[in-house]
Parts: sequence; C-alpha cells; structure tokens
Amino acid sequence: MTDTAQAADTLSRYDQAAQVLDSIFGPAWREKQKETGFKAVDDFQRIAVESCYADVWSRDTLDYKTRSAICLSILATRGSHEEFKMHVEAALANGWTHEEIFEIVLNFIPYIGVPKSMQALKVAGATFKELFERDVAAAEAN
Repeated sequence: MTDTAQAADTLSRYDQAAQVLDSIFGPAWREKQKETGFKAVDDFQRIAVESCYADVWSRDTLDYKTRSAICLSILATRGSHEEFKMHVEAALANGWTHEEIFEIVLNFIPYIGVPKSMQALKVAGATFKELFERDVAAAEAN
C-alpha cells in the first residue's frame, strides 16, 4: 500500500484533500472555503475539494507539477479564467517557472486557438504581476 493510500485509510476525504491543498497553496486556500451558511453552496465546495484533491491529486502516479500543467491546459481550453489564475499560482508552487508556464501557454495555440491562448497568457501575466506586487508589499511591511 502506498503512503497516500495509507493516509486515505486514516483521514477523511476532506482532510486528505486539505493536506494536498495546504502543500500547494498554503493556508490561504482555507479563507476561500469558509462556510457560507448556505447548505447547497457549502456542499458544492466540499464535494469539489474532495473530488479534485482527495480523489485525484492525492494519487501517486503523477506528481503535482505534472498535474498543474494538465490543469492549466484544461482550464485554458474551457476559458475558465478564475480557475486558470488559481492554477497558475499552483503551478508556481509546484515548481514551474514563469518562463515554463509561458511555454505551456504557447503550446496551446495550435490546439485551442489564438484567442483562448491569448486570454490564458493575459491571465498568467496578470497573476505573475499580482504575486510580485504581493511579495513586494510583504517585504516592505517587514
């Protein structure tokens, strides 16, 4: 039995997903997952987190870095800009560089077209800028 499979035996699916998310995003993701007071919304968030991160991301066959590239490709194809932004941050946390992420986006052009690829490029660039500005502000605060 793999370490991940053993962990799955002792943790709830949500706790298992939370471990994966903590390793990718740090504790910041938890702020976005606070209970809303609306059962349907809270259930949706829990189910999405569990299915993505406990059922898929916690598997051992692919590493997080590879999964990040897959997610970037799927989300760009779908035009899911908010989720693409989140996964650009994840890709950086999982070891991709800015240059490598831009290269991934360049590979989208022949498969999903220039407009969706351009949108992905814009979102990635804006995300890089936002993260840089956040880092500068944090450094200045210290």
